[in-house]
Amino acid sequence: MIRDRSTVKVRPGLFLQPFVVSQLLGSVIEQIVEGSRITPSEYAVASWLNVRGRATPTELAQELGIAPTTLSATIDRLVRKRQVRRVPHPEDGRSYLLEPTARGKATNARNAERFERTMRAFRANLDGDPEAILETLRRLEDAFRKTLAG
Repeated sequence: MIRDRSTVKVRPGLFLQPFVVSQLLGSVIEQIVEGSRITPSEYAVASWLNVRGRATPTELAQELGIAPTTLSATIDRLVRKRQVRRVPHPEDGRSYLLEPTARGKATNARNAERFERTMRAFRANLDGDPEAILETLRRLEDAFRKTLAG
């Protein structure tokens, strides 16, 4: 007997669900950065630097879970757009630090207004305790990192 597949609800599993959430989050971030001349990926890196102040590319790659080659291209675009700048590393002459520029801080401030409005709407639609959900996401992140480390 053939089942009518239109009545079967397929739900994403443990690997696919984070992918779906990531895609939806990307769409939300696209709305936040609309008109600011930076991409969602650039926004993530620039925002993290605005919070952190300064960081090496290696630190950013590790903290944000971005492949170093992908991050390198993102950094190059942010530097060309004058959102971040490279400064000499005070303790390692072979390395550099990244820090937000005045333009980057201004872009972040403009996007922060949209971000706050979006977060209020998101929290209003969130079914569950935000801290409990965040803790689950952190456990998921930890499991993915351990899986990648082998």
